[in-house]
Amino acid sequence: MQYDYTEGAWVETDVKLLVRKSDLDPDLLARELPLTPTAVSLPTDGSRSLGLPDEGVWSLAVHKRLPGGIDDQLRELLRQITPHASSISSLAARGYEVSINVSGFVGRGSTFSLAPDVISQVAALNIPFVVSPSTSER
Repeated sequence: MQYDYTEGAWVETDVKLLVRKSDLDPDLLARELPLTPTAVSLPTDGSRSLGLPDEGVWSLAVHKRLPGGIDDQLRELLRQITPHASSISSLAARGYEVSINVSGFVGRGSTFSLAPDVISQVAALNIPFVVSPSTSER
């Protein structure tokens, strides 16, 4: 009897730049980051009364499947945001919470790896890097 085990890759992954603040100013973000966000959410009185987060969120996501998985998704996000590194730092200095988030569905043994140059580029931005796996029991 032969047993072959292969660790799988994450699926339905996305990589995004998230910018959060309770009084998020979308006009300021449009000036500082001249990129088209994939989502902008501002808190309203209704969201606060429902107990939803009391913050505004601006995000730029790379969700499309790329041959290199998360590594290539990060490369694409970095290609878009690295020219705006000083603006990203400026936003962080103004009290905006800025991070790069990686998310996806994982199963037992799921893995992903990042190339050293990608890790260096992320580190050079000097913002938090958050990994959020979703482990659904289906």
